[in-house]
Amino acid sequence: MKTKESAYCEINDHGRLLNANKRFCRLFGYKEEQVEWHYIRDVFRYDQDWTTFIQNATAKAAHFIVRLKNRKGRSFLASISRKASELNGKTIYQNTFQKLSDIAENDNEISLMVEEPLYEAPQTIAL
Repeated sequence: MKTKESAYCEINDHGRLLNANKRFCRLFGYKEEQVEWHYIRDVFRYDQDWTTFIQNATAKAAHFIVRLKNRKGRSFLASISRKASELNGKTIYQNTFQKLSDIAENDNEISLMVEEPLYEAPQTIAL
């Protein structure tokens, strides 16, 4: 879902940034022409969060709450909604970011990585 107030980017199945909107560039400190030289891994604060994000890449849609960082190293809590689609036989991941917190991180803080389904599976009733 691409919205004006949300940061948005598309990545390939290797995690390389294909394109991003201006809000994404401002949030993470990139110039628009620099985006395709970077990988989505560059914005994750913790390696284990990146690992969880990429391991779930096969899901058609997912929602994460995770700590990210900008190019200056300042970290913040954010929500990522991801949707996968096919384009010319290749998988493209469309990601929307919402900044949740501007709270500075301290050394004792534990990373929060939550995966939530974007929709509920229908309930079945056995007869």
